[in-house]
Amino acid sequence: MLRRAFLMLIGGSVAGATWDVIAAVPRPPFRVIDAMPTFWEFWDTTIEEPRDKRVRGFFNTVVAAYPDLFHHGLIASGALTDLGGVPEAQARVAKYLQDVRPFIPAMRQITITIRDDFSRYVQQFSTTFPDYAPTTPVYFSVSLFGFSGGLLVSGENAGLYFGVDELARIYGSTGNLKVILQHELFHQYHYQIAPEISDDRAAWAFMWEEGLATYVSQRMNPGATADQVLVTPGRLSELARPHLPNLARRLLDHADSTNPSDYVDLFSIEQTASGFPARSGYFVGYLVAENLAANRSLVELVHLRGPELKQAVLSVLAELSQGKSAILYRTPNHPGTQSTH
Repeated sequence: MLRRAFLMLIGGSVAGATWDVIAAVPRPPFRVIDAMPTFWEFWDTTIEEPRDKRVRGFFNTVVAAYPDLFHHGLIASGALTDLGGVPEAQARVAKYLQDVRPFIPAMRQITITIRDDFSRYVQQFSTTFPDYAPTTPVYFSVSLFGFSGGLLVSGENAGLYFGVDELARIYGSTGNLKVILQHELFHQYHYQIAPEISDDRAAWAFMWEEGLATYVSQRMNPGATADQVLVTPGRLSELARPHLPNLARRLLDHADSTNPSDYVDLFSIEQTASGFPARSGYFVGYLVAENLAANRSLVELVHLRGPELKQAVLSVLAELSQGKSAILYRTPNHPGTQSTH
C-alpha cells in the first residue's frame, strides 16, 4: 500500500518525461518518472472535446502510457488499467475530469516547480544525509485525488509517488512544495535505513515516522515555523496545543496497536478524531522528535531504532500526557530556543 510506472509509449504516442537525479554524494542516479507532460498533452488537446471523447482520450493517452500507475492498489478509487470500456470506470474518469478543473492552475504551477527545482531539492537532501541511496523511482502523476504523496515499499511497483492533483487540492499553488517533497523524501530515506519501523505498523511507530519527517523538513528549511512544516490545517500548533495531554494519552494508550482505527484519525485531514483538530497527531509526533533532538545531532536522531527509540518515544509521550513542561529546545546544530510551560 502507499504509506501515508516508467513506460514509454509505443509508436508515435506522447511520452512522459523521465530523467536521472544525481545525488550530491556520487552514487548511481535514481530515476524520476514524470507523467504530467503526458497528462497536459491530453488536457490541452481535448479541452474543447465532448465529455465521452475526453474520457476515451484519458484512457488512450494517460492510462495507456502508464498502466502501472493506474492498476488496483495505487489509485484509491479503483483500477483503470485495461478498463477503458467499463462503464463504471468511464463514469469515474468523467467525474474526475470535471472535479479537477478548479485545480488545474495550481497543478500547472506544481508541475513547473517539479521540473525546475526537484533535482535541486534532492541535491540538498543528499547533502544533509550522505547515505541516502534510493533504489526505487520517484513518480509524479495525477492520482484521481487518491494521494498527495506516499511510499510503496514492496512489490514490482515500489517507489515514492506524488499525486499532483491531490497536492494542488490540499495545498494549492502557494504551499511550500519544497517542505512537502522533502518530507516524503525523508520517508523514502527512513525506510532505507530503518525499514523495521515502517514494518512495525504500531501506532507509536507511525507517529514517530510522521513526526520525525515533519521535524526533519523544518531542520532542512531554516526559518520555517512549526505550522509551515505541519502545513495544514493552518495554525495547527495553536489549535492542537490545548489538547496535547489528551492527544498524548490516546497515543500512549494505543501505542502498540496495529489497528489503524485506533489512531489513524489523528493523522487524517478527512476523518478527524472527535474533539481534536485535523492531523493533530502530526503535531504530537513533531514535538516528540523535537524533544529527542535536544541532546542528539540530526544524524543521531534519524538513526534511532530498536528498544532505545521506543522507550524514548513513550517516555516523551508520558510526559506530555501528564501536562508536564515539554523540553522544546533546539540542539546546538539548530540555532534558536523555544520552550513551553
